[in-house]
Amino acid sequence: MAQRTGRALQQDRAVQTRKKILNAAAAVFDELGYGRATIADIVQRSGMTKGALYFHFKNKSAMAAAVITAQIEGMSGIPPHQLALQQLIDTGYLLAYQLRKDPIQRGASRLAMEQAAKDLDTKRSNDLWLELVTGILTEARRQEELRTSVNIEELAWHFVASFSGIQNMSQTYDGRMKLTSHLKVMWQYVLPSVVDPVVLAQLELDPDRGERLANSLSSSGS
Repeated sequence: MAQRTGRALQQDRAVQTRKKILNAAAAVFDELGYGRATIADIVQRSGMTKGALYFHFKNKSAMAAAVITAQIEGMSGIPPHQLALQQLIDTGYLLAYQLRKDPIQRGASRLAMEQAAKDLDTKRSNDLWLELVTGILTEARRQEELRTSVNIEELAWHFVASFSGIQNMSQTYDGRMKLTSHLKVMWQYVLPSVVDPVVLAQLELDPDRGERLANSLSSSGS
């Protein structure tokens, strides 16, 4: 029993160490960009040794890939909703809120905008988001929430591309402080053209949903 307990504590410490390094890497990527960020910067920010960093991550590109994956994983805890489109709206609002607070979300978004890094797969973030949004829209189609004329793949691409552009513009003009409000405007213009009118009347577009969801997820995880 003592041996199992000791092993469990060791595994827990390893998980916490990896999380600390990943948060530090995300913060450095957000501030400096992938090209300017160095292993030394991440080591200093994390407070860990270089040996600990290399135990968990082979190199800088592996850390970047892990940050991008963690961004999507951070969306997995959203409570299910009977309307798939409300799930999509809530996902957008939660991400918009966390882009102001969470180093993983901020770092991943900065990485998605990188263009010159040869050892970084800049498509990975968009591909993961396209997969997530397409899955939600597919469920919305199954539940007859979408107009019959909607092409799911085209709409998913439009939503991901639009959010990316909106958050980039918001970062430039208001430090993402008005991002949820900008997102609400996008929903108001786009949703009526793709959503069944009966379903549209049931959707909640309150921008404060992102903060409420974040607080709920934080409470349930504590």
